Amino acid sequence: MKIVIQCSATKQDLAGTFIISGRRVKFIAHPELHPPGETDIFSRPDDAIPSSSTTWRQHLVTYNSSGANPDHLLQAGSLYSPPAYVALLRSVGTENFYILSAGWGLVRSDFLLPDYDITFSSQGEARKRRTKRDAFHDFAHLTQGAILGNETVYFFGGKEYLQLYYKLTKTLVARKVVYFASKYITELMAMSTSNTAVPAQIGTIAVFLTSWATKLRSDADAA
Repeated sequence: MKIVIQCSATKQDLAGTFIISGRRVKFIAHPELHPPGETDIFSRPDDAIPSSSTTWRQHLVTYNSSGANPDHLLQAGSLYSPPAYVALLRSVGTENFYILSAGWGLVRSDFLLPDYDITFSSQGEARKRRTKRDAFHDFAHLTQGAILGNETVYFFGGKEYLQLYYKLTKTLVARKVVYFASKYITELMAMSTSNTAVPAQIGTIAVFLTSWATKLRSDADAA
């Protein structure tokens, strides 16, 4: 069983990011819309690093491969502050847990990510809001090689994330179950207490996520 859950707008206070000449890099969807005057560097994940032809996304791959973490980035499974993420991680394990991020794509839970503020929500600020027209070279870490036998892939998230989820898993040959909004999480809870064949961990996850369903539809739909 594999679990994919959308990202959250709220990150851990200790979330790190890249530093250039003492300036923090803040990742948003539209840096050109950010008001001038701040000392931080605002950038998109696929923008080139200043004075370099390497993009931040490419740099992040190299950073993860280095085995070092001088900028104190957090693993994707530990980056977000809502307790649902910790509950999922403990329930299914690192190797079965993935995050769908509006900023970075579909990533493994042990993949280091910098702090960022990108969302699909139509209610989000324009500088943070990613639209269908925006070009992002999203990661797609959930590959066919990660699927064992007839494993099922479960997705939990808001409807704004469905298009990206479908895009990044369209070549994946596996049974895929999608639950979005509180209606479907409540339905899943009912299934978990009936005779319907649902893994025990999913029932536990559904119970926990029901109390978090409002976040899935609103402020948790950011990257």
